[in-house]
Amino acid sequence: PPGVPGAPHSPTPFSPSLQTIKFLKSCRLEVGMKNNVKWELNNEIVARHFFKNLRVFVPPHALKLPEEPITRWGEYWCDVTVS
Repeated sequence: PPGVPGAPHSPTPFSPSLQTIKFLKSCRLEVGMKNNVKWELNNEIVARHFFKNLRVFVPPHALKLPEEPITRWGEYWCDVTVS
C-alpha cells in the first residue's frame, strides 16, 4: 500500500525520484536571452535549457513558471513536477 515503508511504491532514500529532486534543488539554471530583442520566457524555452545546460530532460508540461510573464533579466523560481 502507498505510504507504507517497504511497499512497492514507497520512495527510498536512493530512489531515482528522490535523487532527481535532490539534484534539482541544488541546481541553478541560467537561461541566456538577448537584450536587443523583445522576449518572454515560457515552459518550452526553460525545458530546452534544462536539457542543454544541466542534461536533465524536463517536459514542458512538468514546469510551473511564475504567474507574471518573465520578460526581463533577473532571478526567478520555477517548480518541476517529478514522478
